[in-house]
Amino acid sequence: MLYALKDCANLRIDATSDSKTKLFVNYAQTSTLDFTSEQVFAKNKNVKAVRFDSNRESTFKTTMEVFAKDVIPLLFGTEYEQKTISWAKREVLAVTSGTATLVGTPKTGTLQVYKVDEDDLITHVSEQTVGTTTTADKYAITGQNLTFNTTTTFANDGHVVCYYFVDTVSNSFTVDNVTFPGGYVIYGDGELKGTDQNPEFVQFKLHNVKPQSNCTLTMDVSNICTLEITWDVMGDSKGDMMTWSTVA
Repeated sequence: MLYALKDCANLRIDATSDSKTKLFVNYAQTSTLDFTSEQVFAKNKNVKAVRFDSNRESTFKTTMEVFAKDVIPLLFGTEYEQKTISWAKREVLAVTSGTATLVGTPKTGTLQVYKVDEDDLITHVSEQTVGTTTTADKYAITGQNLTFNTTTTFANDGHVVCYYFVDTVSNSFTVDNVTFPGGYVIYGDGELKGTDQNPEFVQFKLHNVKPQSNCTLTMDVSNICTLEITWDVMGDSKGDMMTWSTVA
C-alpha cells in the first residue's frame, strides 16, 4: 500500500537529566527530520565501484507561530522562576494647576521627570529636577504627588512623562554567557494515511537531542513572529538516533 503524509507531529520533550516531561507541543506548524551522511568511493579506474558510508548526522527542525512561554528559556538552558525584579515603567501625567499625581510608587532614586511636547506627548522639552518650585524646571514630591514651577515651566497646564522602576514579583528567566541547554528525548506523534483512506498512527523517538542555543524573536507590526528551533540529533549510548513505529 502507498501512503501520504500531511501532518505536523505532536511532541513530548523529556529531559535526559531526570526523565521528566518539560514540554508538550501540539501547536507547531512544521516538524522536519533531516538525515545526512558522508560517502567515499573506491573506483575501478575512473568509475565508482564501491561506496563507503559514514558520519551520519541529523537535525530536527520545528517551527511555530504560537508557543508556550516555556519554550524560549529552554533554548538557553534555564526555566522561569518567580522572583522580584526592577520593572521599568513610563507614565504620562497631566499637570493641572502645577500638580500631578503618580499612579505607581517609584523605587528610591529612580524617578526621572520630563516636560513633554503637547503635540505628541513623547518629545522631551526639559528635564524636571527636585528643588525649590520657585525655580524653573524644578519640582517637589510628597508621596506620589508632584508639584511644579508655575511661573515659568507650567504657566499653563501641560504634561510630564515619568520614568522609574518599581519592585515587582514576576515570572522571569535570565540568559547568561555560561549556561546552555541540556539533553532531551523527543517523542513525536503523527498520522499516515494509506490509499485505502484509513489512518495509521506513527510515533518516532529521537533518542538523544539537544536544541541549538539560537533564538531570533522579531517583533514586527506587520508580520507574525515565527519561532524556529533546530535540534541536533545524536546517537545514544547504543548508537541509536531514531526509532520509528507504526500502530495500525
